Amino acid sequence: EVIEDNRLSITVFDLSEVDKLKEAYEHASRDHANRVRGLVKQIRKVTPEKNVILIPVEWREHCFTLSKQFPNFDEVVSFIRNQLSLSEVGNKMFKLPPLLLAGEPGIGKNEFMLSLSQLFNTRLEMLDMASAQTGSALSGSESYWGNTQPGMLFKSIVFGDIANPFIMLDEIDKARRDDAYRPLSSLYQLLEPRQAKIFHDLSVPELTIDASHINWIATANELELIEKPILDRFTVFTIEQPTSEQMQVIVKNQYERFIENHSSGCFFEKEVSETVIVELCRYHPRQVRKLLEKAFGFAAY
Repeated sequence: EVIEDNRLSITVFDLSEVDKLKEAYEHASRDHANRVRGLVKQIRKVTPEKNVILIPVEWREHCFTLSKQFPNFDEVVSFIRNQLSLSEVGNKMFKLPPLLLAGEPGIGKNEFMLSLSQLFNTRLEMLDMASAQTGSALSGSESYWGNTQPGMLFKSIVFGDIANPFIMLDEIDKARRDDAYRPLSSLYQLLEPRQAKIFHDLSVPELTIDASHINWIATANELELIEKPILDRFTVFTIEQPTSEQMQVIVKNQYERFIENHSSGCFFEKEVSETVIVELCRYHPRQVRKLLEKAFGFAAY
């Protein structure tokens, strides 16, 4: 770790291994050798030193905002607040243990994550585990395949500029579980910091990557569908349906966020009426957002 001008950077791979990578495939098939040469050329255009997102000075205000916008996520926000407190008295790095948000569809799990990443100005990468057929989307495909490609994690860490991005695994309970196709298999290593420090993408197994600083957050509807060893690696939070009082807060906040963030916001009244609040409280938080967007457009027309 290197700290300069209040900025933290971390070396995530070794350039000497990149040189050896090219040499290792000199005598491979022409297509395979060309693929590796192209990859090496790409890697040499970036630096192995990546910036680290630090917790902002106003992190407490951001946590308060999250609690206000998502009152039924209060337990999650409290946990995040305590973890950021540890960071503040430590190296200031934005680093959370792996989190899993469980709850019914439409309850606001994805919306919470998007708001978290926006408030703290972090990069959020999302992987839909329900549509992932194998582990290649996350950790690459075996190097012996002619069309092998590095996975999202490799691309994010090696070609990105941030060492500790957020990676969101959406609906991990819907990932395939048969022995031949196991999209979650790489998580056994990646969710353990000491093992994640020596991660190898299956497409480029010769290059060691430090993936130990990634912030992992997963979502699920049914916890019983997740393999226990995977589940045990997460800190799990069950998000309950908002109470009627919480729904009123959610409706008001979603209305205000539209007014504040959309270019047309100045055209509408700044506060939502009680009649609209009562009506929208009948729906899920996700449905509330969609209905508001639809209503604003209809009113503008």
